[in-house]
Amino acid sequence: MELDGALSEALRARFLSETRVTIVNSDFLRFGLPEVPYKVLGNIPFNRTAAIVRRLVQADSPPQDAYLVVQREAAERFAGSPFSRETLPSLLLKPWWQIEIVRRFRRTDFDPSPGVDAVALWLARRTRPLVDRFQAADYRRFIRSCFGRDGRSIGRCLRSELTRTQIHRLSRDLSFDASGPPRSLTFDHWLALFRLWSVTRS
Repeated sequence: MELDGALSEALRARFLSETRVTIVNSDFLRFGLPEVPYKVLGNIPFNRTAAIVRRLVQADSPPQDAYLVVQREAAERFAGSPFSRETLPSLLLKPWWQIEIVRRFRRTDFDPSPGVDAVALWLARRTRPLVDRFQAADYRRFIRSCFGRDGRSIGRCLRSELTRTQIHRLSRDLSFDASGPPRSLTFDHWLALFRLWSVTRS
């Protein structure tokens, strides 16, 4: 798929004899995604990374896998740990998607060379989600409520949902420092915290 008309025509000419390739001149964000199982591979515009990832993961029929060439900093925001610290986007995606940085490119791999570092980001839809569908809204609300803002400790962020005693016990059992920043917790920590919070509500 190529938005630029001239580039689309050049690609059609290049792949004219290749029956397995169809060139589509369209904006991906407006293009209807397949209803049959499919995968996505793309070197996408860096300034539209968030919108394209959102389009894929929120689609009625999302892809089985997506391999996207993106700016390294954007990939780290979506991948979180172990590639970087967890972020709100990474925590909101991980119950339903496995996300990894699978390749780091050299700038000279591209022509023209970009002014930033690029990587291949892999998103694979989990066949068994880590959060049930009926708990999805609760999980997203919990993460948005507790992930907190810069300067707030984990303990302070969790106080809106858990008691001091629960937080102290969890910090001991899960081996984290409640006085540290929320970004220091891994996805496994957040998933365990959510599951305990779910039990306290039932």
